[in-house]
Amino acid sequence: MSLRIKLLFLSIILALIPLGIAGRSMIQITRIELKSSGDSNLINAANQVVQDIEDFYTYTWLTPLKLIKKTVESENLGLNEKVSLLTEGMKISDIVLLQISVEGYASPLVFTRDDFSKRLPPDMSLQLSFDPARIHEQLKGQDVFVGGLDYLREADAWLLTVFLSLSLDKKSGQSAILAARINLDRLKERIEKQNVRQTITLIDADGHKIFVPQRTDISHYEIVKAVKKVFADKPYTIPVGVYSRPDGEKMLGAYAFPKGLEMAVIVEQSEADAYRAVRDMETKLFRWIIGGFILAVIAAAFVSVSLTRPLRRLMQAVRVIAEGDLTVQIKDKGRKDEIGKLAAAFDRMVGDLDRYIRELTETTKAKERAEGELNLARDIQQSFLPKTFPDMERIEVWGKCDPAREVGGDYFDFFRIDEENYGMVIGDVSGKGVPAALFMAVSRTLFRILSSTEYFPERVLTEFNDRLVSLDQGANMFITVFYGVFNTKTGRFLYSTAGHNMPYIKGGDAAFRMLPPMEQTMVAGMMDGILMESAEIQLNAGDIVALYTDGMTEAIDGNKEEFGEQRLASLLDVYAGLSAQEMCEKLIEDVQVFQTGQPQFDDMTLFILKVKANG
Repeated sequence: MSLRIKLLFLSIILALIPLGIAGRSMIQITRIELKSSGDSNLINAANQVVQDIEDFYTYTWLTPLKLIKKTVESENLGLNEKVSLLTEGMKISDIVLLQISVEGYASPLVFTRDDFSKRLPPDMSLQLSFDPARIHEQLKGQDVFVGGLDYLREADAWLLTVFLSLSLDKKSGQSAILAARINLDRLKERIEKQNVRQTITLIDADGHKIFVPQRTDISHYEIVKAVKKVFADKPYTIPVGVYSRPDGEKMLGAYAFPKGLEMAVIVEQSEADAYRAVRDMETKLFRWIIGGFILAVIAAAFVSVSLTRPLRRLMQAVRVIAEGDLTVQIKDKGRKDEIGKLAAAFDRMVGDLDRYIRELTETTKAKERAEGELNLARDIQQSFLPKTFPDMERIEVWGKCDPAREVGGDYFDFFRIDEENYGMVIGDVSGKGVPAALFMAVSRTLFRILSSTEYFPERVLTEFNDRLVSLDQGANMFITVFYGVFNTKTGRFLYSTAGHNMPYIKGGDAAFRMLPPMEQTMVAGMMDGILMESAEIQLNAGDIVALYTDGMTEAIDGNKEEFGEQRLASLLDVYAGLSAQEMCEKLIEDVQVFQTGQPQFDDMTLFILKVKANG
């Protein structure tokens, strides 16, 4: 995957992830609140209907029947007075039929409300009377028995049956039963006029709808199955989570049970209505995500093209030059950043090399032509390395690079990040000569760009590695890098490495020691997706840090013996009292003396940081 595509995806992800997470969290919170509010509304509606039914049962039906019972049982009233009170009492209630069945008498007394009788066919009133034997069996010594509901199609009325025990003669103990049929028209109208957004359904113990002439069986509904399981216990009002009707519609519901009656109240509301606000939020969130995606794509495309286009041209030019074509030009001098400076230096180097080669072609001095080309490249390469260092109150720094050939792949850099933090980096490119020098120049520029926008060393090296892998299209080159950030105020030294030698550090009066190696590291430019790790130490007054490349320790003398890390550490201890500049120059001179008579096979680079004792 190219660097351009990576930048594109990274920008899109950074734009969409926060928006998606925040929107999803808001939807979840709203859904929970709506669920709680919906359950509360359903419970309140169910309780209201149950309260209405219980009020009708207690005050409109049972209270008049108890008054009639007292009238019939009274010994102070005559028969005519009792009959008159019975008929008048029926006029002020929902009672449409009264029947008094006396034990031992086959024929009961039946009273029918006149206005209700007119709604029935002839002799239909007598068919509404009760069999005395049946009602004695159902009452079974109870004071009150409430029977089931019956639908009277001829009068389009729902009737409730109620039985009360009577005591007509206290001396003889003769018993009787007062049976009544109660018209539920007013209750039905009351429930139908409930001003609620939910659906209200009354069912009997078998799961059949009440107040529906067809007595529709809905016992296969999930909520009705739940109601039937607890019908005998009749618990408090119970809310039900999301469930599906047989037609697939998602619902929320609650159910409750009126006291004293064999029925249940079910209140339902569709999930779509309950969560309408959530759907509106999801729609708006989707629109925002689409808008954010479009803006992210546009911004990412602009940034990626702006950053990677000159680097691509530079890498292509490096490959062309590596093949021997010195006519290539970057032509990106209008930029004022590091890329523009690199392009100008690169064009100047290529132009100078090309011009010099063409001049030397006119002569037979091939050796002079080659030496001039390399010397010019060396000068250009050396222009990338720091030659002077700032005089700072807190620290003293110095660095030096001695290439094995006219041009090399080693480099170091020291730069200011902000008022307190300074960055120091040392690198070693694989290979030698012009290709290594060009790769070093590209790496240095890319590192300067990344370190100017990111503080933490491990993040800089991780991104540096990924971009080198993307830019290195078949060149098979890589670089080891050590990068550290020193805070002159706090003394904190953050560092990370991409396969490079760990530096030596001297703390106070102790000897130089090598920093512990890092487990998660890899040379930069070989494999993308490697997450570099970092560490930190505290530097105090008098502490010294020495960064170096392996050209120092792997130098060989006439006996094929390496200079070695132990020898380097010992000489660092010897020169610890000198300035940073003197330490660099003496150590490199010692290595050169060590390999006298042997060719220098690798570049040597050394960088010293000293924390001043009076800083």
